[in-house]
Amino acid sequence: MLSLLILLPLIAGTGLTFIRHNRPLGFVGTAVSVYLLIYTLFLLFTNTPVDLTVVYPWFKLGGTQANIALSLTGLGAAMVLLTTLAYAILFVYFYTIKKNYKNSFYGLLLIAFGGLNGVFLAQDLLLFYFFWEIVLIPIYFLIGIWGAKRTRISANTTFFIYTILGSFLMLGGIIYIGFQLRPASFLLTDVVKVTSSFGNLQTLAWLFLIAFAIKIPLFPLHSWQPAVYKASSTPVTVILSALMAKMGLFAVINWLLNMFPSICPNTDNLLYIVGFGLFYASLIALTSNNVKKIIAYSSIAHLALIFMSLYTQSEMGTKGAYFQMFSHGVVVLGLWLSVDYMQRKYKLTDIKSIGGLAHIDPWIAVFFTFFGLANVALPLTSSFIGEFMMLNALYSYNPVLCIIGCTGVILSAAYTLRLSTALLFGERENLPKKKQKFPKTLYLIFGLISLIILVLGIYPSVLFNLFQN
Repeated sequence: MLSLLILLPLIAGTGLTFIRHNRPLGFVGTAVSVYLLIYTLFLLFTNTPVDLTVVYPWFKLGGTQANIALSLTGLGAAMVLLTTLAYAILFVYFYTIKKNYKNSFYGLLLIAFGGLNGVFLAQDLLLFYFFWEIVLIPIYFLIGIWGAKRTRISANTTFFIYTILGSFLMLGGIIYIGFQLRPASFLLTDVVKVTSSFGNLQTLAWLFLIAFAIKIPLFPLHSWQPAVYKASSTPVTVILSALMAKMGLFAVINWLLNMFPSICPNTDNLLYIVGFGLFYASLIALTSNNVKKIIAYSSIAHLALIFMSLYTQSEMGTKGAYFQMFSHGVVVLGLWLSVDYMQRKYKLTDIKSIGGLAHIDPWIAVFFTFFGLANVALPLTSSFIGEFMMLNALYSYNPVLCIIGCTGVILSAAYTLRLSTALLFGERENLPKKKQKFPKTLYLIFGLISLIILVLGIYPSVLFNLFQN
């Protein structure tokens, strides 16, 4: 039953990618994503006796057994829920705005969907790597074909170089584990047994860490992200920001910290570098005028804080990071869809391109302001829970790192309020004179995202219970 979460989007996506049909078939993606969201909720929140962990033999590599091993538990379950939720909302949003892409576009999105679910479900190292690569292939074509005409080639080239570097490093680490350490299998439990028994695996650990840091991304391996976000279409940016960045964080938690726990106490210098990246990204977001660039660097800062919290190795820091991973995905989904609405309707490009939007379209102003406040961790929003726990954990671990994190929070409030004030308030600039009607179906979409943010901010136990199961 777990394989359905992977196979259904892969099969539907492959069919849409290669089908020769002039009529846009986006409703297929909508049906698949909504069905899988309902299916995931059914598996996670009902008492139906379903085995959420499955293991089947796959093949042998150098005498080490690879398995089809999947598990819908803990953080992986929350990430699958986030993925299906984001895809369902995204495809319903397409239908609502009547934006018709080619069938191959929808197909590639669904292939990435299946790959993402595979990454979060896989409990075998080779299987995890297989799905890791599956995700990257459709994203490469989505950027290269449907990205901004002027910048998509350079952005895609940068994305490709970083991606190949990370993939080769991780593959080298996997080959070394298989042929030198020789675990009984590539299952996480068997790999951990052999890596924990060897004391000097710093170099091997860095191979995986660099690969995962590129995907998050962390300073100084972040430079591909702003260019790619800026060049990509909104659906691709949503996948990159809300979901693919979580691939790297999930890999750090599920694989790196489990395989190499002994290197964790010796990472203070690493955390200082990541903290500098947090501060640096926040300053760029504060001084930038391009809206996509502001949100891109905002994501770098938030993800850096999550990474720092994970390495405190404390219960509060870990739980706060888990919670913030889910919360950030929901909040950034609302931000990107709001920006897409303003781009399509009012030709938004940077903070000086329009002004006074609240006068003619008050509802988008309400929703965008709310998502912005959630982004700065306003109390009673989901971001507040995770951010408070992470800063608390950092203070106990290293007060200097906590100060860096708090500085990032303050700068986050500054650049978010600067963005909202420039677009929504003040004198009207480059806008229609009459008030605009807000599409009724968008009330449902933006309202649902807002409701999730509020519910998690008021009743976070929903997620915490999921992490523990």
